Amino acid sequence: MKKERRSIVVPHRAGYKYQLLAVMLTIAVSSLWFGKQWGQDNLAHVTTNHQQLVDKANKLQATLERTASELEMVRLNKQVDLAAIENTRQEMIQLQKQISEQEQQLGLYKELLGNEDHSMGLSITKFDITNIEQNRYSYRWVANQKAAQLKTITVLAEIFVIGTVNGEEVTYMLSDLDEEIKVMPMSLSLKYFSINQGILSIPKGFIPAKVRITLRYSWKKTANFDDIFPWAEKD
Repeated sequence: MKKERRSIVVPHRAGYKYQLLAVMLTIAVSSLWFGKQWGQDNLAHVTTNHQQLVDKANKLQATLERTASELEMVRLNKQVDLAAIENTRQEMIQLQKQISEQEQQLGLYKELLGNEDHSMGLSITKFDITNIEQNRYSYRWVANQKAAQLKTITVLAEIFVIGTVNGEEVTYMLSDLDEEIKVMPMSLSLKYFSINQGILSIPKGFIPAKVRITLRYSWKKTANFDDIFPWAEKD
């Protein structure tokens, strides 16, 4: 026996498709609204983070500038301290030189006071030679005067170093051996005494033996003092 098939008839409702369209539009609008709301929230969050980063960058920049300024101050203070130390060192050197010169002058005063030679006029108290390196020597000599009325005067001095080269006698003026002395005679200003010193270089092959020194007053043509000292090197 055959079964009878029956068709299912769906009744057509007027406006059904419009309802479906309305639902779809509602879903789309809702999606757009939620999307816009999410975008606004996300933008606000990003903006806040960006502002925080900007603020942090500004703080770091300010810290960097302050640190750089402090570092520059430290550097300048260090330079000032080093300059102050160097100035102090130079002042100490000058003071030591002044003390040494004053001690030398005091010793000369004592020597002059204890000198039993009461002859008036110009003289040389001493002439010292010290070898400082090969063919280079430091020298020191003291000129003094004794007079009834002492006053500062100008004295002209000439110094000659006498020796031999290959057995032959040779004479050099001090200005030939000491580059600091440009001309001879050299001019001295003295009241009691004048301390003179320098460094001379001996030419190769020259063997010094003695030193001749002449002194004369600036207003005279002839020497008031003329003497020869041995080339005696101090240890």
